[in-house]
Amino acid sequence: MSGARPPDGGTELGGIPKVPTVGWIREDALEAFYEGTERTPEPGPPAQPIFRCPFCISVFSVQRELHDHVYKTHRVERPVMFLGGTEPTGRAVVRVPVGRSAIVVANATAVRIGIDGRDPQRCLPDAVPKKLADTKQGEMKLVLLNESQVNAEPVSTHYTISFRIADAIDLKRVEEAFAEILVSSSITRDAISRFLVDQRTQGASKEYAVGLGNYCLGVLIKERPASEHLTTPLARYRELYGSALQILADFDRPLARLIAGIIRFAMNDFQEAGSSTGYWELDLARMLLNDPGRTTMPSSDTTAKRRPICPIDHGTARILALAARLSTQS
Repeated sequence: MSGARPPDGGTELGGIPKVPTVGWIREDALEAFYEGTERTPEPGPPAQPIFRCPFCISVFSVQRELHDHVYKTHRVERPVMFLGGTEPTGRAVVRVPVGRSAIVVANATAVRIGIDGRDPQRCLPDAVPKKLADTKQGEMKLVLLNESQVNAEPVSTHYTISFRIADAIDLKRVEEAFAEILVSSSITRDAISRFLVDQRTQGASKEYAVGLGNYCLGVLIKERPASEHLTTPLARYRELYGSALQILADFDRPLARLIAGIIRFAMNDFQEAGSSTGYWELDLARMLLNDPGRTTMPSSDTTAKRRPICPIDHGTARILALAARLSTQS
């Protein structure tokens, strides 16, 4: 039995020839319009750059002109605060009262203040001196804002200030404990610990006690008595002296001034050699080393009654004694 041959390029399947098909896309009127009107621009030189000011409608063809314009017209100064004529660090400690007249806020349009972790409150810069002067204890976080440019991110400066201000009566009690525990007998680690946990050294005056304790521990490490069996490196005393000085230098009290003077002398710092500590040998030695050609030196009051005030390491004591002998021979 014979049958018909399928045409070239096709196959027979169930008696139905297979023919090739062509893909197609239906084009609507809008696409046809775009196709007929869109044209690729002819190649040419690049357009001249323009620089728009982000703060106003000014436009410049040179970037340097934009920089000069922003600097002169839209310059925003960093807000800053001064305590007693000095800007505090990002984290600062205030140990003595600060009067309102000593607190200055500049270049700020607003301030956010948060105290002891509470939500910050927004206030005007003029309110800051009173808030700081009235705070005795606590931690205050301040954010100074300069929002003088409407279309710019505000410029801000952050300060965290810990207030640790004690009354004169509390400081006096610390000094009484210091004389009773660390001056009347030899310094030991146990004595320093007893001083720091004494009831009179707690509360607002704790900071003052820590400064005195660090000094005594520095003396102990420098002296290294055999009975203490110390393993702490000798160089550690300089860190303790520095820590004590950072605290005691803020207190305007005779004991604090004296110990701060001893620490500065022991660390070869004679910048305040002209100030009196009340310890004649120390004042004399500082002046001799700071200005050997000085014609006038402090004189000793031989009639005054003297009493132990604070411990001092033997090395420093020998230098002070030598300075006193030299003054009598000149």
